[in-house]
Amino acid sequence: MNYFMILSMFSISMILIVLTVVISKKSKNLREKWVPFECGFNFLNSSRMPFSMRFFLIAIIFIIFDVEIALILPLIPTFLKANLIKWTLTKILFLIILILGILIEWKELTFEWKNK
Repeated sequence: MNYFMILSMFSISMILIVLTVVISKKSKNLREKWVPFECGFNFLNSSRMPFSMRFFLIAIIFIIFDVEIALILPLIPTFLKANLIKWTLTKILFLIILILGILIEWKELTFEWKNK
C-alpha cells in the first residue's frame, strides 16, 4: 500500500511539473535566445554604431595612469633594501614624467568630457 501511495504522489508531481512548464512557456521564440552572446555586442542591431572618440581617449588615459600607479607601488617595499640615492632619483624621475604627462593632457583639454 505504501508503494502505491509513493508512486501516485511521484506521478502527480511529475504531471504538475510538466503542466507548469507547458503553461509558463513563452509562445514567441526570440532570435536573441539562439544567438551567442559575445563581448557584449548585440547582433540584432547594426554593427556600425557611432563610437565616442572622447570616451576612447579617456579610457586610454585611465589605462596609462593605472599602469603607472602599478609601477609606483613596488617602490615602497624596496625602500629599505635599495641604495637611497638611486631609489630617490628613480622615484623623482618617474614622478616628473607622470606629472608632465598629466599637465600635457590637461593643457590639451583631454580630461574635459563635454564637447565644446
